[in-house]
Amino acid sequence: MIAAKAICVLIFNFIMYFAFGSLITVRRHGDWSATLTITVGFFAYYALFAIVCLPVMLTYRPLSLLARLWMIPCAAILVISSVLYGKCWIGKAKDIAGDMVHNRSFWICAAAVTALSVAAVAVTYNFTLDAAYYVANVTTNVDTDMINVYDPFTGNWQDHFELRYVFATYSVNDSVICSITKLPALVMTKGVMSVTIMMIVNGLYAGISRFFFDDKRRTVMYVLMMFVNCMFISIYTSSNFLMTRTYEGKSIVGNISLIVIFYMYMLLVSGKDIRGLFIMLFIVCMGTSTVSSTANMVIPAQVFALFVPYAVIKKKYVIILKSFACIIPEILMMLIYVMYVKGYFAIYTFPR
Repeated sequence: MIAAKAICVLIFNFIMYFAFGSLITVRRHGDWSATLTITVGFFAYYALFAIVCLPVMLTYRPLSLLARLWMIPCAAILVISSVLYGKCWIGKAKDIAGDMVHNRSFWICAAAVTALSVAAVAVTYNFTLDAAYYVANVTTNVDTDMINVYDPFTGNWQDHFELRYVFATYSVNDSVICSITKLPALVMTKGVMSVTIMMIVNGLYAGISRFFFDDKRRTVMYVLMMFVNCMFISIYTSSNFLMTRTYEGKSIVGNISLIVIFYMYMLLVSGKDIRGLFIMLFIVCMGTSTVSSTANMVIPAQVFALFVPYAVIKKKYVIILKSFACIIPEILMMLIYVMYVKGYFAIYTFPR
């Protein structure tokens, strides 16, 4: 029963990411990427969730209220996306089916590599302190019907919210899903979300390989990318987080945020007419700041390292302004976090 419920939640995740992303990336006339749609939709989903979550959390309202509120925008966006882009989805499904026929070896290889990597992260025993915090925090939120008020390790009422996690509402969404579906927190975090993240990562690698090649070399590039990432492991590499701490915020930033931003950069450099590219970039940056309050600090560095030199070389200086606008969420989060660490303010868990 739990396994069936977990599979349903996994499918629900991708349906919602696709619905959210469709409102931003789908073009009725012209080509668009299903992988980019899902990935941008992932960050749009968590960005909007943070907007709904924070007022509820900071006014000390229960998790059950947040769960009821969150179902409203999810249902609305799912219906709107289906009505507006249902035909586009069908057309894209036909395109993918055709690609499967013409590039059968690639799809078989991609399915095999994805299945192996998904199995690896699903059965890995994760005993890090952060991993314990994620699971314990989701469990505590569900059991107390509150949001980040109680210490996950001791059960004591916290005097103030731990700012490292209070704005990173990504794990609170796991609490909401567990509250609605009654799925155990360990299965949701370690199982469903680990598999979700790994499948998105594989999709991004497959998309990047297709960007460069459309023959057998595409398969070779995809396999080598996954092999290098899985083998390149030290204490603080993105690959180590991907394989052993898959569902944590730092893993998402290192393996999805950075990769999809690079993918967007390749689209810009290719000269393709990508409408709304910087809107997508802003949403990815915004969503990243709600996934991890600390790891998101690498995003401004990457955005400037990629887009500023391109803007200077091409003498398109407006790109610099657009890039800066996109990383405003990261800059604000960094300032808030530093001020909190220095003791300038605290957000208390009760009215004062």
